[in-house]
Amino acid sequence: MVDKMKTSKSVNTCRKTKIIGTQQYINRDTGEIIDCQVMEIEERDANFQKFWIGHILAAVDELSNAKMKLVFYIIKNMDYSNNTLIKTIQEIINETGFSKMTVVETLKVLEKYDIIRRKTGVIFLNPNVLFKGGTNKRRAVLIKYNDLKNQPELPFKDEQEENEKAIALSAIS
Repeated sequence: MVDKMKTSKSVNTCRKTKIIGTQQYINRDTGEIIDCQVMEIEERDANFQKFWIGHILAAVDELSNAKMKLVFYIIKNMDYSNNTLIKTIQEIINETGFSKMTVVETLKVLEKYDIIRRKTGVIFLNPNVLFKGGTNKRRAVLIKYNDLKNQPELPFKDEQEENEKAIALSAIS
């Protein structure tokens, strides 16, 4: 089955410093008035991972415990640079030990609730549901994700055709 997900990860932060104006300060010892620049330092998370649970909750009613484990497998194994998981259904079955029916049904439910989109053996996770990185990067991935709606594709007829498409995709990259 699915390996346990790691729970401890280092947190990267970045600092944003900006000058917000000047103020005058009085030196208590000498009484001298000194003009000083006032800076504001904001420390915030960098390369954070956001998970909008509200989107997932809509699908939870249709997902059993095993199917939720498959959702976490997808999240754990995805490529965070572009929110994708490049795996065939058979590869997912082999790596997780789930039945083909469980994998296929889970992917269909996730597609139904627009949590994922699939195209030629690639699973694209909706950046409005899960994303790791900054706002600008998320917007760029979201544009690509939304473009998938406009690209028609014939549905897979069987597993053999899916494997052939995955092999063709790996030959391109």
